[in-house]
Amino acid sequence: MKEISTSIYTFSDLRKYDCLYVDKTSYIHRLLMKPKGQFFCARPRRFGKSLAVSTIEAIFKGKRELFEGLYLARTDYDWPVHPVIHVDFGRYDNSTVKLMESGLQRALRYTAEEYGISAEGGSAADMLDDIIRKLYKKYDCGVVLLIDEYDKPIIGHVEDAGDAEVFRAALESFYQTIKGAEPLLRFVFLTGVTKFAKVSIFSKLNNLTDISMHRNYAAMFGYTQTELEENFSEHLAQVVREGTRDRWGRVMDMQGLLDQLRYWYDGFCFAVAAETVYNPVSIGQFFYSEGQFANYWFETGTPTFLLKLLVRKRMFLTDMVEASLSADSLATFNLTDLAGREVSAERVVQLLFQTGYLTLDSLLEMGGLRSFSLRFPNEEVRSSFEVGLLTTYERLAESDTYAFKLVKAAMSGGTVQMIELLREFFAGLRYDIQVKQEKYYQSIVYTIFRMCGMEMQAEVTTNIGRIDGVLDTEQHLYIIEFKLDKTAEEAVQQIDVKKYAAKYIRSAQEKGQMVHALGINFSYEAGIRNITDWQEKILSDSNPLEK
Repeated sequence: MKEISTSIYTFSDLRKYDCLYVDKTSYIHRLLMKPKGQFFCARPRRFGKSLAVSTIEAIFKGKRELFEGLYLARTDYDWPVHPVIHVDFGRYDNSTVKLMESGLQRALRYTAEEYGISAEGGSAADMLDDIIRKLYKKYDCGVVLLIDEYDKPIIGHVEDAGDAEVFRAALESFYQTIKGAEPLLRFVFLTGVTKFAKVSIFSKLNNLTDISMHRNYAAMFGYTQTELEENFSEHLAQVVREGTRDRWGRVMDMQGLLDQLRYWYDGFCFAVAAETVYNPVSIGQFFYSEGQFANYWFETGTPTFLLKLLVRKRMFLTDMVEASLSADSLATFNLTDLAGREVSAERVVQLLFQTGYLTLDSLLEMGGLRSFSLRFPNEEVRSSFEVGLLTTYERLAESDTYAFKLVKAAMSGGTVQMIELLREFFAGLRYDIQVKQEKYYQSIVYTIFRMCGMEMQAEVTTNIGRIDGVLDTEQHLYIIEFKLDKTAEEAVQQIDVKKYAAKYIRSAQEKGQMVHALGINFSYEAGIRNITDWQEKILSDSNPLEK
């Protein structure tokens, strides 16, 4: 059984130490068969971009022996050797432009020394141009240029408009060099987290072919279901033999294990109607941790700047449930736009999509307009993001205890305690982040219940209206209507008049659930900004009884 490495991201090392490697060389072969090519691909962090770059480097350096048994070795590829320049912005100190420039220059000097040439020039851009020209002349063939994590310097400074613009300008001049050296380049491949816009950093570099959302390359990064089952078969069997339990405490057979892995870690989609993929780091950490389901990908780097942007825009999980993006908006995304105070909600959704917290669901076409509906990829991302967002709004002391109490109250029909716990939460929210909107309070409640692991739906459509919230537990189902600066009585009346419970009564009876009509009223008045009154009715299919 091959070892699964969670810390090696260099292709040659993976092969040297006989670690498990999921063969992705068929996708690389497709790129290599172009006589010349300049390609760009954006993927979320920890999706194998650096490993792909390292694999391409090994190919162009002629390390054929490392590819024995892989797809590329079975093709008619003739393994020509080319000089390779590998730039990885993840390796440099990007805290200032000066330090980034110093790291770039140092890396370029090392490359020049490797090939027995000098690297001359007063800037990294000049040095890159000089090295490309000297390598082309020395080896009489096109140079290969690989750039990993092109956008990391800007992402690290996205909260400061001034810093972000300084980095953008510095990077633009560096990438402009590629345009001028095009006749001397055999192959160019750039990766990053965010999809580039031709009006931004790459305004001077218009020959890049963006494969980020191309169906032929949708599974180039991450693991498909088939790849998971074929490459990790022995590891899967071991987890089953050890009697690993699912989230309900049941011992899993093979099908149960595959279902739970799909629920937790599958679901990333990078092209319309393309096969979904698993995040590699999540799968690796799952097996390394002996089959423990946990939020591995999210824990590798909490997106604090993203969460702060959401708070700044007063955005909540309900905004994510119905999120969509126009096709055109993806081509105009400018990372430095996020550094300003006036960031549009659409820009934030764009970034959530590009960084992997939302993924493609379906294509929507209306007339000549095309847009994508978005969704959370899986349970790992959804649950982690809910917790991260809510704790950014308000950090509850003893949050585990709070969640336990709230879940216990909801599951036992303890509405009084449930309301008191919600009041406790709102009492701790800072006044300066609150908004005079019913949806604001609705979204907070939705997020709280979701954070605690309960089945909560928002904006549920019926034939004559839209239910604010439906909380579904094993023995109790709550139909919830929210009001702002009105009354809880009005909320319950709306549930009655619009017959919101009608679609749930029969199934609730079959499950033995009690159905609650719950009206909650909030007040935005200074000194209150909390739940002021609430009313509940216990419903049956024909005889509503006041509690």
